[in-house]
Amino acid sequence: MSPFNLFEAVGAIRGELRHSNFLAYLLSPSRPHGLGARPLAALIRSILSRMDVKDRPIMALELIAGDLDDAIVYRERDSIDILVELPSLKLVVAIENKVGSKAGDGQLKRYDERLKVSYPDHRRLMVFLTPESTLPDHDGYVAYDYSDVVTTMESLISDELEPVPTETKLIIQHYVDMVRRHIVQDEQLRTLAVTLYERHKEAFEFIFDCRPEPNSVLTVVRGCVQSVQGLVVDSSGSNMFRFTVEAWDEKLKVIKGDPAKWSKTGRGLLFEVKTYPNTPGRLNVSLILGPGDPEMRQKVYAAAGTDTKLFKGLVKPMGAQWVTIFSRDLLTANQAKGMTFEQQEFNVRAAWSDFQGGQLGSLITAIIELDELLNQGSAAPVGPTA
Repeated sequence: MSPFNLFEAVGAIRGELRHSNFLAYLLSPSRPHGLGARPLAALIRSILSRMDVKDRPIMALELIAGDLDDAIVYRERDSIDILVELPSLKLVVAIENKVGSKAGDGQLKRYDERLKVSYPDHRRLMVFLTPESTLPDHDGYVAYDYSDVVTTMESLISDELEPVPTETKLIIQHYVDMVRRHIVQDEQLRTLAVTLYERHKEAFEFIFDCRPEPNSVLTVVRGCVQSVQGLVVDSSGSNMFRFTVEAWDEKLKVIKGDPAKWSKTGRGLLFEVKTYPNTPGRLNVSLILGPGDPEMRQKVYAAAGTDTKLFKGLVKPMGAQWVTIFSRDLLTANQAKGMTFEQQEFNVRAAWSDFQGGQLGSLITAIIELDELLNQGSAAPVGPTA
């Protein structure tokens, strides 16, 4: 865990822009990394291997026989993270990179439509790159993950038949090590960690109990949620956590989610509390309708749309996989400016108390009533909730 790592030193662990910059540099045959088109060819072959043969826009043999040296790699062209144009193969590869966030509603569809206009005569390979091969909300994309990226890179620098320049090999190895430590789960590191824990369980638990709590308003709200009987934390990340309602787990019969695409519990609705790295100070609580039966999702969304007094912040149009049907800032960026952490904590607790006493109970009741209507076969939306 301790060796020097260049990417950790410059703070490029979870920054999407820096990951995209490095990958774009490596994929460009014209860059002076000494690898030519080998990284680009290897990555495309790896992506194609994740697809059914009938869905592949190009055959692997055609890729091997083709000339990739004329490839042009763009960053943020038409807002696409990495765009690779291969004129000789009449192929364009679009990579949407998400390290610590998710794609916006309709974002992938918009990019696909732009490329159809910009490259009408080209075949298209659309890639959704995430740490855990998250399924895209657009059928034109193939899910791809960082573990495959680093495996492909390792195969390049370990090929004895085609030596890699020493400097390039070192940098790629640093990148691979950083990704495995921080982005994807490395089984070797996990095994070592488990072994250490088993040998020194009491010491680790004592250290964990003595750890200082970070000054985070997200931690403040998490504590507020856990102190409310009937609320349960579902999952969490570096800048957010999701929670649900025990009564929903017990009573919801129709409003269910797809466990393969979102919460493994099969919950279709989750509250999400989130901070925003690009908007320091902002803290938001939202109610998210996740992937599930399309007809059910449409009815829930339509019902929320009839009661805008309760379901404030409903996002339009409805996303194919996720959509926010309620949103409220517990602290805005403007409010947080100039505040000490203690002042921010005071305001967040006050906002949570107002949300809990005013809107949370009404939202819980409205969802239960709607599920009962759907279970009875009625498509009628719930009425305004007091």
